[in-house]
Amino acid sequence: MSGPPILLVDVADRVAVVTLNRPERRNALNAALYRRIPQVLTELDGDDSVDATIITGTDPAFCAGVDLKEFGDGIEREPGSGRRTWSGFLPPLVKPVIGAINGPAITGGLELALACDFLVASERARFADTHARVGSCPATGSSCASRRRSAFGGPRR
Repeated sequence: MSGPPILLVDVADRVAVVTLNRPERRNALNAALYRRIPQVLTELDGDDSVDATIITGTDPAFCAGVDLKEFGDGIEREPGSGRRTWSGFLPPLVKPVIGAINGPAITGGLELALACDFLVASERARFADTHARVGSCPATGSSCASRRRSAFGGPRR
């Protein structure tokens, strides 16, 4: 039994809503989400019936970052490369991606939020970068790129 889908996609009125759906793990990013998010966003970017995409998380969190339980078992890597198979949260896209931050966006969740073109945060939204606490480095270069992103008027562009 595979359980519920880890990523929900709903398209209505030319807007796609992509929802991280691992509420029991606070929508923590596992290897399956790392593969699925860019696939879905690329498909939606090429869909003529979609003008924009909203990415959010199933309550209670937007995204708690990398699933440390799974990370402890090792993250899938390209054979012989010594690096992860996906170097960023969002592939190059033409259409805007809006982050609807409905709760905590922690570490990798913060990186995912910063990869969006625009952010809309609820009163429950909280942002934190705890890479140092878990002994890791930002996977998508968020520490280097955040100043550049803010200088151009948006998180991603």
